[in-house]
Order: sequence, then C-alpha cells, then structure tokens
Amino acid sequence: MNNSILNDKPVFELKIHGFGTRYDILVNGILAYEQRSSRGQVTLKVPINLWMRSGENTLELVVYPKKKGTPISEESEIKAALYVRNAHEEEEYRIGGFVFKGIGHLDKASYEGYRLNPEKFERDNEGIIKVSDIIGTKDTVFDGVYEFNQTFDIPNNLPLWKFFESDDVLKIDFKEKSRRDEFLSFSNQMVKDLLSPIQDAIIKGDIDSVMPLFVERNLETDQAFYKEPGTTEKELRYAFTEDIQDIDLAPLEENQVGYVYERGLKLVGLYGANREGAIGGDYKNGSGSLTFPIIFRLKDGKWIITR
Repeated sequence: MNNSILNDKPVFELKIHGFGTRYDILVNGILAYEQRSSRGQVTLKVPINLWMRSGENTLELVVYPKKKGTPISEESEIKAALYVRNAHEEEEYRIGGFVFKGIGHLDKASYEGYRLNPEKFERDNEGIIKVSDIIGTKDTVFDGVYEFNQTFDIPNNLPLWKFFESDDVLKIDFKEKSRRDEFLSFSNQMVKDLLSPIQDAIIKGDIDSVMPLFVERNLETDQAFYKEPGTTEKELRYAFTEDIQDIDLAPLEENQVGYVYERGLKLVGLYGANREGAIGGDYKNGSGSLTFPIIFRLKDGKWIITR
C-alpha cells in the first residue's frame, strides 16, 4: 500500500457504454447514472470519488425492459466498469464491473471475483483489494428486471463523506393512506423550512445567508477531487450571483414537492410537480429554463446541503 496510488490521490471513475435498453448504475446505493431510453448509444466516464469510501463499496447494475414483463432486447449491451487512476496520471486500472449482453445476459467472465495487488493492480492470490463474485437476481423492481451486484474491499485514503452518516427518511408507500399523509407532511415541511427561505434569499440576492448550508458539501467536493480549498464555494457563489439572477424562479407550493432517496433511505434530492428540480424557473430572456437541485440531509434538526 505504501507505493499504491490508493494512498496518493486516487480518482475512481465508471466507464459506461450501453445501448438497446434502459438501466441504472449505483455506487454504494447512490444512483451514479441512469439511462431512461432504450434508443441511441451512450459512451462516457463518470467520476465517483464523492460516493466512494475506504473499505467496502458496492457497484450495482439494474437493467429494465422497455415494458413491464417483456423480455430485454437481445441486441442490447451494457458495459459498466470501475477504474482507478492517480489524479496526476492518465494510466488507469480496472478493478471490476459488468458486461451485460441481451442474448446471454451477464457475460460469464464478469462473474469471477478476485484479489488485486494494490501496487500493480493485477490479479494476485494474496492481494489486498478484494473483489467479490457477482450476485445476480431477476424480477426485482418488476417482472423482467435484472439486477447485478459486486462488492469491493478497497483500502484508500478517501475520507468518509457525511452523506453516509445522514438520517434515514420515510420510505414512500402510496398504497397506505397514513404513509401518503406522512410523505406529504414531510414534503411540505421541507418547502416551509428549507426551500422557501433559500428561494427568497436567492431572489433578494442575499447569498450570504444561503452559503452556510453548503459548507460541508463544498469542503467534501474540494477534497474528493483534490481542488484548492474554497474552489467549489467560489464556483457556487458565482452561480448564485450571476447565473440564477437571470431566472424568474417559479413559485413554491405545498403538495407539489416530492423527495428522492437512495436504496439506503438517504435523502438526496427534491423535485417539483414536473419531476425536475424543486427550485427552478424560466430565463428572463425567454430562452429555456433551469432547475436547481437541492440535495441535503437532516442533522440535529437542521437542513445541511451535502453534495
């Protein structure tokens, strides 16, 4: 480990290539990428340092058919692999991941778990980076869905993000009226206690009253991607003072705001009636609109935006 990039400045990334079907990719239960259309082809990298931690991490692939109960297209393909590199270098090392093909589903070679030598990132029976066998399940979210899960034990020098220590939220279950009422009550509380004060401050240009909510989020983002301290705060302050001032923010109304949580019931975002960000509106010059995602946790009775 002494000479490993994991003790230097590791940058973890997902390499994704997919076409022919819909799918989600989750890191530690957090949605890192979602593809909601079976049309077209996607090839991209997603930096995931903010969602990684030292020790056990999970990578999940959830594949959806076009419609409930129908088979997944035989021509579809999804490649989702976890890589790591040093922040100062381009050379990267594959740690694990999935190769899904619609005809045979998961490629057999993907199932194998192994250990990696932390210095060379090669397979090694005595290596300390442990990659589990892949567990596959079917018909989970609904009939026709495939899910695959792989666990990684990766020692590294990344701090534990506060998000993982956040409070759990109420699981949404609209089948029960009491749960639906609880959801609406919690949602409206967020509008009153969090969203309205933020939006009012933004409209008035009182950015200093909003910035403290982002302290943890800004600090963690700087640390995650090895930026100079204060970089993310400056970028966010500029967005508030310059970009958002060109927007007519839409009114916030009760019973019109919902929330999104990850599988571990950690609260990650809010949405409005149009399923976009809860705070947003149209540009004053009439060209398009913007949504402002609010992502936070509840700690000691106070709202704190974390990422």
